[in-house]
Amino acid sequence: MVDNIVSLALRYPVMSLATMMPLFLILMIRIKRIPLENDLKFVYWFCLFFFISDIPLWITTGLKINNQTYFYIRELINHLLIIGFYYFIIGLKRTKKIIVATEIILSILGLSSFLFFTEIPNQLTTIYKAVIIVLIFVHFNYIIKNLKIKQISDYPYFWISSGILIFSSGSILIFLFFTFTFELKPLFKIYSQFLDVLVILMFIFMGIGFLKAKKYYLNE
Repeated sequence: MVDNIVSLALRYPVMSLATMMPLFLILMIRIKRIPLENDLKFVYWFCLFFFISDIPLWITTGLKINNQTYFYIRELINHLLIIGFYYFIIGLKRTKKIIVATEIILSILGLSSFLFFTEIPNQLTTIYKAVIIVLIFVHFNYIIKNLKIKQISDYPYFWISSGILIFSSGSILIFLFFTFTFELKPLFKIYSQFLDVLVILMFIFMGIGFLKAKKYYLNE
């Protein structure tokens, strides 16, 4: 099993880097002693979950076990966590209520898909991503209208949201047409590596956000 995993990691270095990125980010936070103020703790735990939940994918792939169901469960949880993150950082009561209702509806849809479908619809992941993209723009609008920030590039959550936006908007069409691309192996490999690049970019932007957070909260 170990030999298979190592061989897989060497064969797909971009995928390996995508898996390790959240771990690198966690180590950076610890080494630089970045204070986990306010809702940054949520992002920190999201990074930890992302890394730990990726390990079973490597193990099952190394053992040549079908892991498609686990992949979708992980995808849905990751997206629900991101949606939940905006519940905390958007300080509008009406928006918070909408986010809670959206989380409940999407959770029911996700659970129903596992119970009533032999294969999880990829369109469901697309819906999750679309909701996240809408919330990000709501968040950007909230930053501009309600927060007194002299330089938006110094605001940590701007960078974190930008990273999530790159990942969600870049991958939404891939998941929408995933069924068709899955059947074309050369195209599927390209799309898979593209998704890994988006993951890497997301965590790079999150890393910038955490670095900005250290300066931002010290100057408050």
